[in-house]
Amino acid sequence: MELSNQFPVAQRRRRTSATNPIWMDALRIMLGLFLFIKGVSFLDNSTDVFALLRQQPSLAELRKASLFVSTFHIVGGLMIAFGALTRFALLLQIPILAGAVLLVNFRNGLRPENTELWVSALVLLLCLFFLIAGPGRYSIDNKVFRHQPPRL
Repeated sequence: MELSNQFPVAQRRRRTSATNPIWMDALRIMLGLFLFIKGVSFLDNSTDVFALLRQQPSLAELRKASLFVSTFHIVGGLMIAFGALTRFALLLQIPILAGAVLLVNFRNGLRPENTELWVSALVLLLCLFFLIAGPGRYSIDNKVFRHQPPRL
């Protein structure tokens, strides 16, 4: 017997990101805070980032972009942590993280000691996961932007 026929239409609940478990909200908040801290770290160590980019001639054009990367990590990380326009903020992070994985960190090889590559890859996968799963119930997106059905 099909499960959907057992319950009347009024009792069926649509699957939304508001039904995600609480641990997913905690993971989203930690991801946002990690990106925020990483952005602040880039600003704090901007001379080191410039030196790293200067060493690799193919990445020399990206020196000016590192300020934008820091800004996107700081603002996007806070947006992800609070759950405000979460999917938009995640979309802005994905090209940056893909570049970090493929252009910057991959040059050091797939060795286990290359922790920056593994961390960047994990953060990229988490961004893709939350792009699909959504912001969750403890987010500004859920509280402000989600249409609530009228109560009877």
